[in-house]
Amino acid sequence: MLLSDRMLAVVGLVEPCERMADIGCDHGYVAIELVRRRICGHVIAMDINQGPLRRAGDNIRQYGMQEVIETRLSDGMEALCEGEADGVICAGMGGRLMISILERGRGLIGGMRQIILQPQSEIREVRAYLRSNGLVTDREDMVCEDGKYYPMMRVRTASAGQAVLKPLDEEDARLARVRDTYGPYLLKSAHPVLKRYLLWEKENFENIRGNLACREQITTRQQCRIAELDEKLSDIAFCLEHYFSAETEDIHEVL
Repeated sequence: MLLSDRMLAVVGLVEPCERMADIGCDHGYVAIELVRRRICGHVIAMDINQGPLRRAGDNIRQYGMQEVIETRLSDGMEALCEGEADGVICAGMGGRLMISILERGRGLIGGMRQIILQPQSEIREVRAYLRSNGLVTDREDMVCEDGKYYPMMRVRTASAGQAVLKPLDEEDARLARVRDTYGPYLLKSAHPVLKRYLLWEKENFENIRGNLACREQITTRQQCRIAELDEKLSDIAFCLEHYFSAETEDIHEVL
């Protein structure tokens, strides 16, 4: 079995525990790897569609793990009962769907030790949702695979985790925006993949801005877009400044 770098990184965020639930398990490879590495004693592999669940079941039987990995047809966490899992994994889905799953499963995740998230889109919205709903991020990772960047995070409920980030004033919108957009722990650790992502975004945004600004007539909508790009480029410059600086303690203190 060959897991992608993205899925290996997801597995690497899971703390050893007795039982995990994998929401949207697809082929079941993450569940198999968790058991194979003895990170988890038991995994509930769940998916909303019968096709992926059948494939997962076939793979689980192929590895002789049907006694420790069970499959369930489930829309999000609907088929999961309270106390059945020490944590959940939600990976490889859009951010809005992930927020919906977390919101509908609030009664379950309150008692869990860890929630592993790897949203494919709307990353900023996911982090903002976590921050405003008492879910504390305590570890992040990021990989680049086939030219696409994948941030991911381990989250705990406020009662189970420790809020180690410096609180922000309500007026400090920029820092909140930077944290939500790029990830506080990715920035704090000066993660090398995040640096590549920042440079990639910087080049893209500069090209878009240059194409807009060189037009003879600029519409009001285009002016708003230029202002939006300027804000994004300013945030990226703020982050990159600390990568290139020998004294990275500044961003460590702030973020």
